[in-house]
Amino acid sequence: MRVTREALAVSVVVRRVRIGAAPFGWEVHYAAAAKPLHVSPETFRSMEAAYRAGQARLAEFVPQVRTAAN
Repeated sequence: MRVTREALAVSVVVRRVRIGAAPFGWEVHYAAAAKPLHVSPETFRSMEAAYRAGQARLAEFVPQVRTAAN
């Protein structure tokens, strides 16, 4: 399967969103957009846990390529 340019432009960003035991959250960004496509309502204890959760859901936000039927 070929990876499209649009799929490569979608990424997961991990940020510190609050103070406390679980301060990290993840967001999905598209390179051309100023605002995030999605901000996770969940928070995580580590940056790694937040990143893995974001990666697990990343496919939901990648634009699907439409192919013409022959």
